[in-house]
Amino acid sequence: MKLPQFLCIALLSAAPKAFGDANASDTLAERQIRSALADWVSAANRGDYKTALKVWAPDLVGWASDGADDTYQREAESAARPMQAPKTTYQLTINEVIVEGSLAVVRDTWIETTRRDTGAETASQFRSYEVWRRQPDMSWKISRWIDGPVLPYKR
Repeated sequence: MKLPQFLCIALLSAAPKAFGDANASDTLAERQIRSALADWVSAANRGDYKTALKVWAPDLVGWASDGADDTYQREAESAARPMQAPKTTYQLTINEVIVEGSLAVVRDTWIETTRRDTGAETASQFRSYEVWRRQPDMSWKISRWIDGPVLPYKR
């Protein structure tokens, strides 16, 4: 057997293992991302923004439907405030997670319920898109996000 044929056979026999490892890695990444989002919702719903801060990458840029851009610094300033019962709570539906290498995209739908001082609650819904990056410590964090328009939510 000539050397080029041998190399070709060796590469072809290694390909399934390489693809299998990539698929396993992508599945693990998706589980980590879903878990990080669930942890964020849980922390935010109890007013624990120090724990919620863990989901954001240092290079964070977020675009809400209104207001200033979100940054890691802005999130860290919120997290530095004393913990208190939140007026707003969240429900999350993850619609899709796509992982490719060190980047992932998440498409999700949020329901935000805010309790007014009068005791009345208002609920709204918005869709969001997030770009996640694998960090040097191998964790996954949101690097970019954009929210769609906020719409009234009817239960």
